[in-house]
Amino acid sequence: MNKKLFIIGGLLAIIALVLNFQLAFAHESITVGDYTIEVGWLSEPPIVGQQNAIVVNVSTSDGQPVEDVSGLTVAVSYGGQNKTLTLQPLGEDTPGQFIAPILPTIPGQYTLNLGGKLGDTDVKVLNWLIYLSLLIGLIALGLGIMALRKSR
Repeated sequence: MNKKLFIIGGLLAIIALVLNFQLAFAHESITVGDYTIEVGWLSEPPIVGQQNAIVVNVSTSDGQPVEDVSGLTVAVSYGGQNKTLTLQPLGEDTPGQFIAPILPTIPGQYTLNLGGKLGDTDVKVLNWLIYLSLLIGLIALGLGIMALRKSR
């Protein structure tokens, strides 16, 4: 019985690690209502003291670029501090693509929060993958502890 728990705990731990690695991908695509929002860094990886930008690509579900993102808010947080950034068009020849310039000053993982409205659609993006992987990791830890206790 304890061998089964140990195997299940190990599998859940591996799944949690795989989900955590997905957070490190360069750009993340999010679907909100009829819109697809792709978010990432302009220059990967971001380097402390080097000018960079958050890139936001917005399109409708049928692939048409969205040019009015005046209701969309972008905030970056790190260590309990938040900074709201201003989205600017990337260029006249790139509709639906926007940047929010930022100068990273501290090494580490920055959290991006999207909110506001796109047309009539409310945008509130939570990074649910973090919470899911944390939950799976805690379940795996609990199963591993149970397996070790039963083996004694």
